[in-house]
Amino acid sequence: MARRSREASVRLDSFLDIMTCLVGVLVLIILLTGIDAAQIQVLIPTPLGHAADLRQIIIECRNDMLYLVPLDDIRQHAVKALDEISEEAAGDMVKVMQLLAERRVRVGDYEVDLAQAMSGHLILVPVPGEEGYALRSIETETAGKWFGRILARIDTKEEMLTFLVRDDSYTVFKRARALAWQKKIEVAYELLDARDVIRFGPGGELTLAQ
Repeated sequence: MARRSREASVRLDSFLDIMTCLVGVLVLIILLTGIDAAQIQVLIPTPLGHAADLRQIIIECRNDMLYLVPLDDIRQHAVKALDEISEEAAGDMVKVMQLLAERRVRVGDYEVDLAQAMSGHLILVPVPGEEGYALRSIETETAGKWFGRILARIDTKEEMLTFLVRDDSYTVFKRARALAWQKKIEVAYELLDARDVIRFGPGGELTLAQ
């Protein structure tokens, strides 16, 4: 009888070892799935709907105002800052992480998340308190005003306007879109929640719905 009890115990221990391994694998799969899902949620959707070969002039509609997103300048400043951090750290990854957390890169009305820029992605954080352009009236907007100057410089054969529209700024977007349509400028837009970040992929392209 004693011999049977020991054999049963050995079989049970082996079964528990197998179950422990299976649980560990399942937990790892869940964690990886959660990380992937979190990354997908912050990406701007990219449905097809306009000519992808046109260069995009990007304007955010936030707080019922217009903000220019100077993507080319932002990319150049981010690359320069990362190069400087790499030189300062001299291969020390702990120092790299410290510098990434401390360094601030501001371009226009935005700051760049340099930690994400290391992977080729650009995440833009609006600078608190910055005032955008309040487009109050279609009739009074001329080529001498902020948005009027942007419209006047656009080459309709090479460029288009892309609006990132927060849920509190649909009115100013409709005014800006109407002015663009008057100039025969192609327009695309994407509706964003107030909590959504602005994120560009490694190529910097946005392909948004019309």
